[in-house]
Amino acid sequence: MNWSRSPVTRKEDEGDLVLGHNSFFSLERMSDSVIEEMKNIPDLSVFHIGALRQIPLGKLRINAVRLHAVCRYKKGVRKTDQISPDSVRCIDIHPLALNNKWAKYANFLLFHEYLHALGFSNHGREFRRLEALWHDGEAREMGRSFSTYLRNLNGKWAWICTSCGKKHVRSKRSNGRYWCGLCLRLLIDVEN
Repeated sequence: MNWSRSPVTRKEDEGDLVLGHNSFFSLERMSDSVIEEMKNIPDLSVFHIGALRQIPLGKLRINAVRLHAVCRYKKGVRKTDQISPDSVRCIDIHPLALNNKWAKYANFLLFHEYLHALGFSNHGREFRRLEALWHDGEAREMGRSFSTYLRNLNGKWAWICTSCGKKHVRSKRSNGRYWCGLCLRLLIDVEN
């Protein structure tokens, strides 16, 4: 089964991941609301925002940890080319962002990827200026906590400091190669 296309819901009280056919949020409805918000941003008025509706939306694999969303360009399109919504094959969002807890962040992720689709292929100064125009400042700051959430969910190992007890959840063993940044002691591996 291709897990990347299966919607995911989370039962908060039980802590179980449930793969099902109904996710809390429709990507199409989320797209409509983000596009409407983008139309209200004066600095984006020079772009053809309506063309963003034609971009297919999908979901990343559920075990993705570092990637929260991605704008995938069509074959042969280079980031140095003149990019438009016609250059985009699809935009994928992490399925675990599509619930009540992370909905604000999911909207911001889609806004971020739509900026890439409008021709800002890198994270340069102009891209960051436009990204900062998103109305929800709290959502813009949720990336680090979403990364921690994914790492804790998917981590198979805990690297623990023998001195201060600080715990670092990771997907691989440290094998004695890493040291605590606080007290400079060796981190030991404990299965999570």
